[in-house]
Amino acid sequence: MRPGRLLRTASFRLAAFYALLFGASAIALFLVIYFIAAKAMQRQVTTAIEGEISFLSEEHRLGGQGQVSDRIARRLSSGRHRALFYLLQDASGRVLAGNLPAMPAREGWLEIPIRPGEEEHDEGERRLLALGRRLPDGSYLVVGEDAHGIDEVEETIVRAFAWGLAGTLVLAVAGGALVSAGFLRRIDAINRTTNAIVEGNLSNRVPARGTGDELDRLATNLNQMLDRIQSLMANVRQVSSDIAHDLRTPLTRLRQRLETARIESTSPDEYASVVDRALEDVDELLGIFTALLRIAQIEAGAHRAMSERVDLSDVFRTIADTYAPVADDQGQRLVAEIAGGVSVRGDRQLLVQMLANLVENALRHTPRGSTITLSLADTADGPRGMVADTGPGIPEDARAKVFQPFYRLEASRSTPGSGLGLAMVAAIANMHGIAIELAGNDPGLRVTLEFT
Repeated sequence: MRPGRLLRTASFRLAAFYALLFGASAIALFLVIYFIAAKAMQRQVTTAIEGEISFLSEEHRLGGQGQVSDRIARRLSSGRHRALFYLLQDASGRVLAGNLPAMPAREGWLEIPIRPGEEEHDEGERRLLALGRRLPDGSYLVVGEDAHGIDEVEETIVRAFAWGLAGTLVLAVAGGALVSAGFLRRIDAINRTTNAIVEGNLSNRVPARGTGDELDRLATNLNQMLDRIQSLMANVRQVSSDIAHDLRTPLTRLRQRLETARIESTSPDEYASVVDRALEDVDELLGIFTALLRIAQIEAGAHRAMSERVDLSDVFRTIADTYAPVADDQGQRLVAEIAGGVSVRGDRQLLVQMLANLVENALRHTPRGSTITLSLADTADGPRGMVADTGPGIPEDARAKVFQPFYRLEASRSTPGSGLGLAMVAAIANMHGIAIELAGNDPGLRVTLEFT
């Protein structure tokens, strides 16, 4: 994997951003700790020096220069005050006691350098933090303490921070590179799949690791989308084939009749008869296109709000009253079991069309003597409609396909019909949020409509 490509990934940039953010936070924390620790150490030293010089000043008040000199000598010889340095000099600048050289009499806080070999300390140049004070007799007293401890603490903090920050940045960069490499591998897998699909292989799917992370959810959604696209493409191919069959038959008949009329017809009546049959073929073709257009219009309007309250009981009664005489004429029987006062929100005209298509389908595909039952009930889950018959029914493996445009159980497609009636039913049901279920009726078919 090319380093340049790795560095351009969003995951690496994100890791680098957080590394910089953490580094900035660490620097701010370091500065706070550094100054707090330095101030605490310096306050500890200055407090000790102030206490010592106050003690010696009191000794001077009580016993003069001799008592102060004696005290300084004792402290230096005891070995218990190795970090303290003293200087007592008289008004003329002569050193009376201490381990510091003579110096100009300056009052207040001083920083005095100690060069190697000057005292016991031989670890390089150091500094003393000292306090100078003039005594009442004109003598000059200095008490100092080695600031090496303060410097060591500061250096230790800086060193620890530098190593910690360096380690953090290295780990952040390495971690970002590893995360980016894994991210790129998974993105490359998605790209390979999409490239294969672009080339026409719709069966490819994006691999998922099963971890449930964002990329797994993306892979799952993409695979579901690809399943849907593959299904739609299969439907398009099937519909194209079915359209070709359904349009070819009436067009072939139309051509044959016109050709026959041109060759064989000799009288106006024969021409009129051929024209009438040709118009029937044209009407059949127009009916197919009208049904297709109607389905497209219904599906395009599936998102619109159904604000009209429709008396569903009246819709079912209207269909029952309309088709009962048709059933009688065909030697069939239409039975209605309709509960009153049932209503839903929707488009009345489309609901009538949906129910009419279901009843017509039952009448067309059941033999004489069959019974078609049209029922409506108001249940706890909502209105439930049903169209059941005692005909031959639909095989279970074909029930999911009958709502596809142009799908027909009869492979030869020799009987009247275009296979668009149930496709329109499905479009209207989807528009109204109606769940359709096909089941056996022992014998026959039962179509259940669950209204919401």
